[in-house]
Amino acid sequence: MDQFPLALPVMSAQTGFDLQRVEVLKGPQGTLFGNNATGGAINFVANTPTPTLEGGATFSYGRFNTIEANGFISGPITDTLGGRIAVKAVNGDPWQKSYTRDDRNGRADTIAGRMILEFEPSSDFKASLNLNGWRDQSEPQAPQRIAFVPQNDVSGAPAIAPFTYADGPVPFPQATYPNAPHNARAADWSTDYRPRQDNRMLQGLFRMDYDFSGITVTSLTGYTDLKFDNTTEGGGTALRDLDLRSDSGHIKSFTQEVRIANDSHNALRWVVGANYERTKVNEVTWLAYADTSNTYVNGFVSHAYETRQKMTNYAAFGNLEFDVNDQITLKAGIRQTRAKRDAYAFNGDLPQFPILPTDTTFGGTPGGTLTDFFNAVYGSLGPLYGGPGYQIPTIAPGGSIILDTRGLVLGDPSANDPVDPDTFLTATTVNTRIRENSTSWMVGADFKPVDGLLLYANVSKGYKAGSFPHLLGSLFDSYAPVKQESIMAYEAGFKAQLMDRLLTINGAAFYYDYKNKQTRAKFVDPLFGALDKLLNVPKSTIKGAELEVTARPMQGLSLSASVTYLDAKVDKYLGAVGQTAVSGVLVPVNASFKGVDLPFSPKWQYSLRADYTFPVSSALDGFVGAGLNGQSSSVSALVVPGSATFGATSDLYDIKAYTLVNANLGIRSSDGKWTASVWGKNIFNTYYWSNATQAYDTFVRYTGRPAEYGITVGMNF
Repeated sequence: MDQFPLALPVMSAQTGFDLQRVEVLKGPQGTLFGNNATGGAINFVANTPTPTLEGGATFSYGRFNTIEANGFISGPITDTLGGRIAVKAVNGDPWQKSYTRDDRNGRADTIAGRMILEFEPSSDFKASLNLNGWRDQSEPQAPQRIAFVPQNDVSGAPAIAPFTYADGPVPFPQATYPNAPHNARAADWSTDYRPRQDNRMLQGLFRMDYDFSGITVTSLTGYTDLKFDNTTEGGGTALRDLDLRSDSGHIKSFTQEVRIANDSHNALRWVVGANYERTKVNEVTWLAYADTSNTYVNGFVSHAYETRQKMTNYAAFGNLEFDVNDQITLKAGIRQTRAKRDAYAFNGDLPQFPILPTDTTFGGTPGGTLTDFFNAVYGSLGPLYGGPGYQIPTIAPGGSIILDTRGLVLGDPSANDPVDPDTFLTATTVNTRIRENSTSWMVGADFKPVDGLLLYANVSKGYKAGSFPHLLGSLFDSYAPVKQESIMAYEAGFKAQLMDRLLTINGAAFYYDYKNKQTRAKFVDPLFGALDKLLNVPKSTIKGAELEVTARPMQGLSLSASVTYLDAKVDKYLGAVGQTAVSGVLVPVNASFKGVDLPFSPKWQYSLRADYTFPVSSALDGFVGAGLNGQSSSVSALVVPGSATFGATSDLYDIKAYTLVNANLGIRSSDGKWTASVWGKNIFNTYYWSNATQAYDTFVRYTGRPAEYGITVGMNF
């Protein structure tokens, strides 16, 4: 945001309002934007205070009674101080419909605001303060159930004492639950734990620029405080299948950057600086799953897991650009980063999340706790791992069930010690850390052979820091971090402005060579089985090309088109596709993923847009526009085509190709004081989805929104 880093993606959730522009920089951008910019960087540039008093507002009303209001006021406060205040609010009725009962979900309720003060007492010094925040109390989207994929055998009686049912085995409700119809609005969610959220963020950004003798010193100081409290539907049914009854936490992030740059008009331009970031993330999740095959077999119905992480980054960077002559510019940059991550993890029964009276098993028997279950199971594991007569210590109520007290620190020799019953069978919390260093760099050249044509080539190295998972593992291996990801990127392209800038053509070809790419995949926990977590793919590559064309063939008419081609493949990865029981614990069944597609990497992405503005009278202009965007098919996870992954066939992970069409029509005053328009989004009501994933016993999709239409009016002064 205005060159200030946002430590986590959730921080940008409601920042897209009252913007001057959005800068999209293809990756990697590690030299100037840090060690987590392997995929590029997006910079939201907010509108700043204006030299004269200005204001404006827009109001939209659309389908589902959605009302959106935007407003701003901007101008000088004194001769040296200017200010701008902007707000945005959205409120709307639910857009999802239950397909098994009369119920609705998906209400919109957000508000965001931003105040910017700019102080410029002289031509040499300028300071700005950006105070912004938002609150989101909308109802999170519920997924669509598309398949039943049981993770435990439910054909017989429950297996683990003392969790037996008073009336014996009963029908398993998931087996007969209907799948959702192919309708964007159709979904289902738990009636006990309805989707809800109450998330809020407050942020302060302070910038100072001081110029002296052709040098500019810039200081960027930022602090962000975000709290979240959500209830989220996981399994796409009205059952208690995989529901985040509560997912709450607190994120605090502080950043400080100081950089020095010379005048941008010099033939040799340079920037040097240093950056510090410290972020704390605390998260507690209360998971409910009384209607899953796990409860049918094992009897426990819910539990909680908690993580606390501290992330600290130190970096120093520099960048050079040199104009050899009017045609050739050489570029180079480097950034040295040290990243520290400290983590604590708990998995068990927390006293603030008790077993509720409604948490019963299928036969009506009160559900058991995770602690009770593990104490019962550990009795049989003791002789298996510790020898005849070995007694495992009992886990006290409220204790963590995570096994193994060997070290978790990367490089700690004890992490590779043989399993010892005295440590392996001792429940504990996880306390661990990682320390990583990286050197990002970039070299490139620009060549302008003629006016209006730029040719360029860049080679760069970038990194993405390692991290710890937030999940419900039973063994220290489940909490092992992913290592830092690295990318070697090669790109060459051109930018051409032709016919007196009436025609613009940009094109590029690129090759990305990844090492240890962080990708969500399956991990087999010895007791819980298949879990989703970030894992490292040792080697993968992305080859691609893109082309953008913008034309203005006549007065008032603007045409644009873009297309991107990607060939994103795994070159080396041995990963889990199933699990089997060995000596009382689950172990993975592995397969090679060489040659499979990387997730969310469609081979083709494209867009077309046409806009036409025409005079209606001396005081009125009309405008009409239409556009489409789409993509070819892709996959949502690492899967081997034609095979099954933990009982789910590979086609369940498919994201089908789709094309969306939008259009608008309106009038506005020639002086820009007011505007009115009607619009439509996804006007052909295309059914599509952006993600597909396994939610324990069910497989679900997250659909795109259906056709929407509305009217917008705006005014400025």
